[in-house]
Amino acid sequence: MSTPLYGIDALHFALPRLSLPIGALAEARGIETDKLRFGLGLESMAVCDIDEDVVTLGAEAAWNLLQRAGIKPDELGRIYLGTESSVDAAKPSATYIHGLLEQRWAAEHGPRALAHCDALDMTFACVGGVDALQNSLDWVRAGQGRKALVVASDVAKYAPGSPGEYTQGAGAVAMLVTESPRILAIDTDFAVAVESVSDFFKPRRSFSKRALLQEAAALLGTTLSDEEAEARVAQATEGFWGTPEVHIDQFLEHPIFDGPYSNDCYVGRVSEALHAYQKLSGHLVLRDWEAMVFHLPYAFQGRRMWAEIALELVRQADRLHEIEAAVGQTEKDVGGASYLAKLWSKTPHYKAYVKAFIAPGERASQQIGNMYTGSIFMALLSTLIDARIQEIDITGRRIGFLSYGSGSKSKVFSGVVQPNYLDHLEGVRPFDHLERRTQIDFATYEKLHQRALMTPVSSPAGAVLQHIGNEGVQYGYRTYGIA
Repeated sequence: MSTPLYGIDALHFALPRLSLPIGALAEARGIETDKLRFGLGLESMAVCDIDEDVVTLGAEAAWNLLQRAGIKPDELGRIYLGTESSVDAAKPSATYIHGLLEQRWAAEHGPRALAHCDALDMTFACVGGVDALQNSLDWVRAGQGRKALVVASDVAKYAPGSPGEYTQGAGAVAMLVTESPRILAIDTDFAVAVESVSDFFKPRRSFSKRALLQEAAALLGTTLSDEEAEARVAQATEGFWGTPEVHIDQFLEHPIFDGPYSNDCYVGRVSEALHAYQKLSGHLVLRDWEAMVFHLPYAFQGRRMWAEIALELVRQADRLHEIEAAVGQTEKDVGGASYLAKLWSKTPHYKAYVKAFIAPGERASQQIGNMYTGSIFMALLSTLIDARIQEIDITGRRIGFLSYGSGSKSKVFSGVVQPNYLDHLEGVRPFDHLERRTQIDFATYEKLHQRALMTPVSSPAGAVLQHIGNEGVQYGYRTYGIA
């Protein structure tokens, strides 16, 4: 009797309606365009219109999948969302997606079609979508006939002029997790490596009301003493100044991060998880993996990190001589492993490896930018669709997943492409969608980034943010609908 397989039975996506050419950003910020294009692999970035966010993107990806796969509401047992862009600190963004799907199904199945379908957010920076997938796989394996909808949706937004700005992007990928999957059977072994670090985080910034009022007075051309400012704050009973706390907390969507340190953490966690994966699964990466998909903060992150990560695997396989031959020098001659890895990454030998094992997963990222939790799954979709475009049969090939979330955690796992997988991706065409986006100029991008626009740049379609409450018990509550 064969062992049951579990994994991804259906796969779809959603992306913002707008895009900004990377050259427009580079010119405005005084950055050499070729550095971004050829060094990082960036061509354009996905930009959300004012009525798009993590919820609308996630809901559209989910609906695209459900319609394509012909799923009915009573078949779904859970909707788990991986995100680090949640729109509320208490109410899961998955519940908004849940509600939007109920709206879409209401005419045919009634107003509470998903009343008994679980909904939950999972957050661990960019690895939260993998956490949601693993958790849902375990849940599907624990029952019979279970189906889980896993959504990875995010909006990557950085401070203007920061070294992360040009990596921005947004989008969502939805996956249907079932027994006997028709696209990718996922192996049972997930290896993990975790360390608490400060490479990237989104803190609450705290400001005293007194200091804020004094700053406001200075903008108006006057001054307030500490005593005067404190007295006026104490007298306030309504609105911004009337809140009971002495301090005001500010939450910004863009993070505090240390790029070089984060790269080191990426290499460290992925390396630790990768070695644990080999021990846990019995698979040897250099022997058994026939493609790799990475978490991609920018398109070429995987290829730029892999040389250093892979060198120890090569050494363990007694194949270091191959790298030294490609470089033309020994590890000792060049001054150590890190120098050898850098030299190897510039050789035709390494570039051929990248082209065969890594590049297919980069194609979509080059046009989208960082999708946070969704980036590794868009790399999977890019790999699968690229094989169709190149007319390469990858049935039966094992794909390795190398995920990373700042803070920090890596999970490494693998899956095998199933027979006739392309039949179940018919109509799933991310590259066609990328060509149809509305291109904006830098001035429009800046206004969107500053949230200075009041009406959408492009025509609303599908799930949209309709209103944010501004008074009473609905203050700050987000209302979504279908355009």
